[in-house]
Parts: sequence; structure tokens; C-alpha cells
Amino acid sequence: MIFDPQALLLIKFICLLASTAAVAWGLIAKPLQIATQASMRFSLANLFVLLGIILNSQRSEASSYLFWFCSDMAILFGFILLRWGTKALFRLSPSVKSDLFLLAITASVMLSVPPNFSSERTLAVVFSACAALIFTMLTRDNYQAIKRDTGNRVAIAMVMPLVAMVGIFIIRIFIALLSPEESPMFIAMHTHEAIPVLWFYVFLTLLINIVMIGNAMTRLVSKIRMLAERDQLTGLWNRRAMHKFLNNIHQRWLRDNVPYSMILLDLDHFKEINDQYGHDAGDLALLTAARLFGSVLRENDALCRHGGEEFLVILPATDAPAARAVAEKLHQVLKDNSFIWQGVTIKIHASLGYATIYQGCQPDKLLIQADQAMYRAKSEGRDRICQAC
Repeated sequence: MIFDPQALLLIKFICLLASTAAVAWGLIAKPLQIATQASMRFSLANLFVLLGIILNSQRSEASSYLFWFCSDMAILFGFILLRWGTKALFRLSPSVKSDLFLLAITASVMLSVPPNFSSERTLAVVFSACAALIFTMLTRDNYQAIKRDTGNRVAIAMVMPLVAMVGIFIIRIFIALLSPEESPMFIAMHTHEAIPVLWFYVFLTLLINIVMIGNAMTRLVSKIRMLAERDQLTGLWNRRAMHKFLNNIHQRWLRDNVPYSMILLDLDHFKEINDQYGHDAGDLALLTAARLFGSVLRENDALCRHGGEEFLVILPATDAPAARAVAEKLHQVLKDNSFIWQGVTIKIHASLGYATIYQGCQPDKLLIQADQAMYRAKSEGRDRICQAC
């Protein structure tokens, strides 16, 4: 195959970008240990694309499954690894079986035609169709995951390079099918006519890796933010996150007059558990209580560790009678369950105070009233529920 000098230079540049990206992702995965599984898949994705481009550049007049079939399959598998890396990064449901099934169908169609220039247009159509499907699914995965963490506008901006890849492969299909005279621009890589498209590939190779880095950083920031808002022992929301959630539902109360309630719980005789069995037993008591409380709350309720052995439950769209019903469930679930520490069964009880928002009341004041109700439950004998006055 005779290469146009500028086309050859651009192909070498694409290979340099892919190899550099592969090394960079490998360093992120191992020494730095940032999103290790996802980063390794992104590194392998660049390596497979690099391998496919190198094999593609060796095509000649002779038939060769290595330079035709294997080169296309290597690049397609690299694209699939991008998707698998994204799924690992954002903890999405795996799609290994469906992706490999798509790759197997593509391989069977490619193997049905001769691996030489006579089948170039057919192979280009099959390759492009598979690639377009992969990037469509990759775009969907990225959009859904990024939208969840950052919002709609950022998600749209982040997936635009992937949308462009889908577009270029769809254009490639139509050019190969409907305009054979334009095929050298979109199908062959070695001709002078392919130079504009090769520049586009250079740009997208760079941009897609930037998008993946952006995804990794988005996920890292999201995890840092989550760690900053979670209690280290129980994994529940901490006081910082609680205040943010409380302010949000209070604004809803002011805007739509939708009431909310809160329940403050304090584990009874918790110090005795620590003193008698040790702090590890106390930690297990807190973990057990957190698990039991979570089992009876709604998905949109917020359960927070308020400090020490205190827990706070915020109940959106909940009036006083409904708050009382929830408090009774929380109280009862502790009475009905216990935990075992070194062969000893330990019962947990709690004193609960609850309060419901009313006109002219601010969140901080409501929290004080729930706290006062909880201490009244303590003073009246513990293991009971009191409503704020």
C-alpha cells in the first residue's frame, strides 16, 4: 500500500496519541490507583485501537485476515472497552454479554466476505454500523451517569464528542453505500483525500480521552463530596448533609406549604454498653441501630447520625400524626431486635422526640424542640416517644 506522506504522518500522530493515552491511563490505574478498574480498561481500549490502526496500515492487495478482519475487530473491541471502563467508573450494570454478542455478529458478517480491497466498502459498512451502535450506547451510559452527578447541561456538553463519533460513523455508512466516488475520503486511510477525516480522528482521539479523564475526575469529586457528607462509621448522612437537606425541604414548606417532621433518637444506656463490652461493641450497636432504622424508613426520608449515639430522621411531606406513626415503627424495630457480641445478646432501646413544622418556625428551632422532646422522653423513664410541645 502506498501512503500519501501527510496521511502517513497523521496516522503516526494518531498512534502516538493512542499510545500516550494508554500509558497515562496505566499510570493512573496502578501507581496512582485512581478508579483502577476503569482506568485499566481505558488503557487497554487505547492499546487495542493502536493495534488496530497499525494492522490497518499494513493492508495490501493480498488477502489477509490479520490486516483486514483482525484490525477492525481490535478497534471495535477497543471501543467496547471504553464502554466497559465507563460502566466500571460509574458503577453501572455490566453489559459484557450483549456487547460480546454484538461483536460476534459483526465478526460473523465480516468473515463472510473476502479480506481484501474487493470487500472494502462492505467491511466499512459493517464496521461503521457496529461502531455507531457502541458509541450510541456509550453516549447513553455517560449521559445518564454524568447527569446523575452534575446535572443535565454538563452531561450534554460532556457527551458531545461521543455524539460526533456516532455521527461520523453513520456518515461513513451512507458514503460507502450511496457515494462510491467519495469512499476514499471516509474509508481508506492512506489516500490524500482522507487527510481531512484523519485530522478529525486526531481531534476526536484526543477529545474522547479528555472526556474520559473528565468522567474520572467527575466521579472522584462525587466520591469526595459523598465522603464529606457521610458518617465514617455508619455510612449515614452527617450533620453537614443533614442541614443541607433540611434547608431544601424547609424551602419547599415555605413555597408549597408541604409540612415536614423530624425525629431525634438517642440510644438508651449506650455508655453502659461501651463500659461493659468495649467500644467495638458500641460501634456494632450503632451500626445495628442504623440498619434497623433504615429498614423501616421511606426512600425519600433522610437518616442522619447527629452525633454520638444520637440519630436524626427528617421526614418530608409528613404531618404530626404520620410522624408519630414513623416514630413508633422506629421504636418498635429496636425493641424487636438485638445484636450478639461475643456470644452475648444485647438489646437496644431508644428515647425519641419528634416535632412537625408550623408557621413562623425555622429549622433550627424545630430541631431544638425535637431535642427537648427527646430529653423529656429520657427524663420520663427512657424507651419511649414524646412529641414536642
